[in-house]
Amino acid sequence: MQLFRLLLSIFLFAIVFTACKKGFTGERKTIAPPETFMVVDTLFRSGDNRLSTRVDANWWGNSSGGIIVGYEVSTDSMLSWHFTTSQDSSFLLKIPPGQDSTDAVVYVRAIDNLGQKDPTPASTLYPIKNSKPDVRFLFSTPIANIASQNPTVVFPVLKYNIFGTDPDGIGDIKEFELCINDTLTTPFILPFNTSAFTLIAKNVNTDSSMCSVFINSANTPLSLATGYLRLNGANIIYIRVVDKALSKSFFVATPKVWVKKVAGNTLVINAYSSNKNFVQNFYLNSLKNIGINQFDTMQATEVINNNYTQLQPDFQTQSRTFALFKNMVWFGDDANFSLPLGQRSTADFFNKGGSLFMAIAINSSFDPLSNFLDWTPVRNLVNPPPNAIFRVNVNALVNSTKSGWPTIKSTVIIASARPFELPANTATSGYDSLYYGGIIESITGNPPIPWIGVSTVIAKRYSISGNKTNFVMSSLPLERFNGNNNTDSLFKRLLIDELGF
Repeated sequence: MQLFRLLLSIFLFAIVFTACKKGFTGERKTIAPPETFMVVDTLFRSGDNRLSTRVDANWWGNSSGGIIVGYEVSTDSMLSWHFTTSQDSSFLLKIPPGQDSTDAVVYVRAIDNLGQKDPTPASTLYPIKNSKPDVRFLFSTPIANIASQNPTVVFPVLKYNIFGTDPDGIGDIKEFELCINDTLTTPFILPFNTSAFTLIAKNVNTDSSMCSVFINSANTPLSLATGYLRLNGANIIYIRVVDKALSKSFFVATPKVWVKKVAGNTLVINAYSSNKNFVQNFYLNSLKNIGINQFDTMQATEVINNNYTQLQPDFQTQSRTFALFKNMVWFGDDANFSLPLGQRSTADFFNKGGSLFMAIAINSSFDPLSNFLDWTPVRNLVNPPPNAIFRVNVNALVNSTKSGWPTIKSTVIIASARPFELPANTATSGYDSLYYGGIIESITGNPPIPWIGVSTVIAKRYSISGNKTNFVMSSLPLERFNGNNNTDSLFKRLLIDELGF
């Protein structure tokens, strides 16, 4: 019996060993490449029923012995493939330039874990047609009590925002075409990513000029210029969009805008909201009386139909406008308007060596801690004592710190006068007081008394290296200080001698 069991065990072990050996030495079974499937192979559409160029596709794959790890997709007749692990996607299919429609094919092939690709990709044919693109100008709109800024009168710097659309997708936009005044001329090409453009005349004092073109917020113009902008004349700007199939939208146009020549080196900025004509006449006559006869004017606060008519739509464009001039005379009755505007739009002007005279009434509503004074010859405003106000009485005298300069006298009561302190000198800029005094301290129920604290009301900023004054600031309305009939002498000292107009 024991012998029988031993022989049986030897027999079974031989059978198992033989089977195992055969399994290790046998040939490995080959795994076939994967198969790819799409929902349909052809979509039947014709005429107006064709699809737009943006289509959706779905697919899947099977492998007889492996694992599907991804897919490759081609939309250019299998010239190039793009890998994805998704089983669906949207595609922007291309129509040959100049054609209205085409039959486009999307190919998909599955890939397994052995790297095998389906040798017979699945495909779907899409009958597509081109959809016409569109473009429009975007204009500023009033917000609450703040007027919009769509200028109707400008110097030769024009900025417009545009928005192009395409039913086939924004990626189908090829370019924009720009024309000035005449759509029958050869259009100027703007790149597909343009959302804004600025035109700046290359010659600002001729009857017409070619224009440099800046796109978006770029500081460098495109390599080519476009023409022609009419100066001292009305202009209309036209734009249309072109898609990749070369389909073009209709031209859209801006309202007419009057573009002024630059008459001289000096710009006079009227930022008054009341008594505009009286104050402007005072300054223009003063300029003429000291020999400055060539100047331009800008009505910074003019509002018609709740829209600023001469204020540029943004600070960059305003800065480019101011940079057309060498000198500016700026007067206003609202520091909350003029100082922020000047802070944000005079950098280009000063960088080009410009000289600015600014006379801004600073009333009690202006925040003395505001950083809108940071760019001026004013470090901070002097605050009156508690329960008191600063003012200037009729016939008050304001004296110069400079020998031989005129003493000026007020002709009316200035209800809100603000003396100021000067900034400390820096390595590049120095500051000096030019005029002081004339201010009284008034407390209700008590007689007014002269203010004996810091009382600077006109000061200058100058460059340390060249000792050249580039900014004179007054917190007094100088049109009310001709009691001695000597403001012409004052302006000669300020504008000619100090600022070099």
